[in-house]
Amino acid sequence: MIDRLKYSFSSLAPYDACVADTHAGLSRLMEQRGLDALLVPSQDEFLSEHVPRRNDPRYALSAFDGSTGNGVFLSAAVALELGSPQFLLFVDGRYHLQADQQCDPQRVQVQKLALGVSIWKAIADWLSAHSAHVDAVGYDALRMSVAQREGMLEATAHANLTWTSLSGREVDRAIDLPGWNVDRPIFELPQAMTGSSIAQNIATLNQRVHSRLAEARPDEAQSTTCFLTCVADDISYLLNSRGYHLPNASSQLGFLFVIGEQVVLFLPDGCDQCPVELRTYPLLRVVRRDRDELARVLGEFEVRHVCYSADAVNCALPDAVRRIWPAAAHTHFSPVEAMRVGKTPEVLAQFRDAFARSSAAIAETMRWTKSGDGQRRSEYDLARTINDAYGARGAVGLSFTSIAANGANSASAHYSAASPDVDLQEGELVLLDSGAYYDSGFATDCTRVVLRKTDPSTRARPWQKEIYTVALKACIKGLVTQFSADTTGAEVDAAVRAVCQQYGYDFGHGTGHGVGIHVHEGGVRFAPGAGYGLVPGAVISVEPGIYLPGKGGVRIENIVIIHPSATQAGKMEFENIVAVGYDWDLIDLDLLDDSERTYLRDYERLCAERGTSVTACPLL
Repeated sequence: MIDRLKYSFSSLAPYDACVADTHAGLSRLMEQRGLDALLVPSQDEFLSEHVPRRNDPRYALSAFDGSTGNGVFLSAAVALELGSPQFLLFVDGRYHLQADQQCDPQRVQVQKLALGVSIWKAIADWLSAHSAHVDAVGYDALRMSVAQREGMLEATAHANLTWTSLSGREVDRAIDLPGWNVDRPIFELPQAMTGSSIAQNIATLNQRVHSRLAEARPDEAQSTTCFLTCVADDISYLLNSRGYHLPNASSQLGFLFVIGEQVVLFLPDGCDQCPVELRTYPLLRVVRRDRDELARVLGEFEVRHVCYSADAVNCALPDAVRRIWPAAAHTHFSPVEAMRVGKTPEVLAQFRDAFARSSAAIAETMRWTKSGDGQRRSEYDLARTINDAYGARGAVGLSFTSIAANGANSASAHYSAASPDVDLQEGELVLLDSGAYYDSGFATDCTRVVLRKTDPSTRARPWQKEIYTVALKACIKGLVTQFSADTTGAEVDAAVRAVCQQYGYDFGHGTGHGVGIHVHEGGVRFAPGAGYGLVPGAVISVEPGIYLPGKGGVRIENIVIIHPSATQAGKMEFENIVAVGYDWDLIDLDLLDDSERTYLRDYERLCAERGTSVTACPLL
């Protein structure tokens, strides 16, 4: 059951926002501050992807709970002028259907973005296009990164908008957001799991920071520098720490300051009661809640440079640091993403072990999903069953909310409303996208689709077999191709996507995301426009999909490790670490070429050896 997982959040008191009340409260704040529009991101002050509903202003204003999507809230007067609801929700292709289902169109207008269009760029374009009605725009400085703010200001410069920073939690108070508290311990992983000590991580960080500064300012390269970050996976990577402070994340919260060998961890309101059990690094100082005390501790150092990633700090944090070191130069640079994307052999061993356990859990669950046990089963039952299967194999938490979708619901790429009232129906596609954390705290992720078949006479319909087989062919393309070492993520995406396009299909999301401490990790990506390269030791998904609204959808997701090719110089190859068999009731053998048959024969033989087959493979 769900409560088997040590770090389950199933006991959290539910929070269901009253959208009408939150709109009224925010309207009053905007009237007081003279604002025409307010940016409403879904992230928190740590720029987290997965934010509890209790701490998500976007959810409070729209009832949309997808992991990605930002909004613009309009004053009542501007909304009336434009004939629009007050809240505009901008979502990418993964969430078009979900947003329509969750949002009241009388109060929320869903802005559906095309593939490759960034949400922040779309918001900037909307503000610019409506500058005749929108002049004064506010933003929550705690919930917006420096890079997001700078990009927004640059993209709207020609519109001459007036910008107002709100940094005192005014928005949270206006909408009566309950907020979030956690008191879980922050503990350290052994070096045998990470391959590097805290001291080694800090030394590497400092070496890379000072090398970068030496290039820009050779005469000041050895001056005292403070590196800072507020994103959880950065902190957990550098400190070899885990905390499970938010749902679907093994990381810890906080603000981290590194000044030479000295490290200061600030735990603000919400996580200030967490015990800190990081004993191998005696130069770590912990400051809890008291921002004046933090200023005193940091003020002990004569810092000449402040270094951070503009993507990894909220807007309020550099402003606070400037008050401590007003003469310090600020440099937008962080080596942490590059440090953690290429995994050590010890970390890769943890990934292989975690995916072996998850593969067994998923295969068992998909067999149960296909055949059932003669009883009615629902989407919710499927979500609970995979949780049980993970827990039985030592999982301590989920890496994201499981997507358990029957029939037409599977066409919603990130369907999140697994319901006890929706049965798994005979002859329908059933999609399960799920992942877990084990003792090392690295995420797993895998998607499989099966045909519900409790009656032996049930057969897949032609369209079901076609989209399943085409998505499988696209996935195989990504798994087996050896790409040139200088290939970009955009080029990998194009190669995989071309298989679907050849049959007249496409998908509204990228082909692959990095996987690490969080299930979505930067530093590597397969998507249109992605400039990241193929980093040796990186862990990334390959997950093409085909979605037919009103009918059903297929996504086939495997996770791979990127390696230099063992057979071709200058090439990169992918090691597949997922071993979950496919549903041969859905595969059209006539659409497979000889190389695909050979690959699937070998793959299904491996699954049979591990006990992770889902259906019998006719090629064996």
